[in-house]
Amino acid sequence: MKRPNMTTRWYLIPLLAVPTALAAQELTGPQPDHGLGFTLTIPTGWVGTGGPEGYLIGHATVPGAIMVSAVRHANLEALTKAFSEPTADGTSDLSVQGEPVVGPDNSVKVVQVGTMQGTPVKVVGCAQLNPYGGYTANLIALAPEETFSAELEAALERTFRSVRYTTPNTAYQGAGKEDRAWHDRLAGARLTYMESYSSPSATEGGIGGGYSLNRRIDLCPAGRYTTRTDSDHTLSGGEVSAYDQTGSGNEGRWSTVRLPNGDTVLRLTPTQGAVQEYRLTDEGGKTYLDGARWYRTTLADDGPEYAPDCP
Repeated sequence: MKRPNMTTRWYLIPLLAVPTALAAQELTGPQPDHGLGFTLTIPTGWVGTGGPEGYLIGHATVPGAIMVSAVRHANLEALTKAFSEPTADGTSDLSVQGEPVVGPDNSVKVVQVGTMQGTPVKVVGCAQLNPYGGYTANLIALAPEETFSAELEAALERTFRSVRYTTPNTAYQGAGKEDRAWHDRLAGARLTYMESYSSPSATEGGIGGGYSLNRRIDLCPAGRYTTRTDSDHTLSGGEVSAYDQTGSGNEGRWSTVRLPNGDTVLRLTPTQGAVQEYRLTDEGGKTYLDGARWYRTTLADDGPEYAPDCP
């Protein structure tokens, strides 16, 4: 049996300061729940780029950046380990400074120092474990060590304190009968959702950025499933550049359930975490989950590259 795969990799090329002009279309203020189980608020005076799977947040005059990613952690120990592991990959050399601070509310704060591409940097990471077992909002502030300021850390703290985890959607959960037609259609299929966004700077020297998102559900004929989510975010301007890449996955058992109201849902019951359900609809032979288009591919129709990864 495959184990859930959870990784987060961060890359930052910090120079001297964030640009003084910000793009008008950047994100500000409260940000909605993109189906990952949490909301947050970008601090006043700061702007972000991103959306589903995470954010990159910058300021006109405060050096550095704040990064937010959505990652599943099995428990508090796994969360603490994820923030505490050193990095030595040839371009970055980081290690923990002091001891991780673990709070009674299942929160963790870790400080790491070292170098990235030869530049001395400081990294502060913090998160509170999602109490519902879903994605946890991982927050990291990064800046050159000599310019890592109280303002940057205060903005990290405000963003962290603004995170609100939402109760998993149970609107579809309950008794129902198996929908054989949908089951036969999805058994042995890979469902893929893709999204991308690019926001160029509106002014010379301003901040621009974007993201790409790929979600995948592999539905095996024997009733097992695996999921994989990968995303990339970029934030760049005249004097700062940041890039992050995150990936997470899960596994469990799947079924298609016809509810008393006539709807059919794809029910994913993971080996750890909360049950997830998506309302299934067909529009002209195309598959939709909760109103969003997902591409259905199989080994017979699309070849091994697009087939589900099944034993």
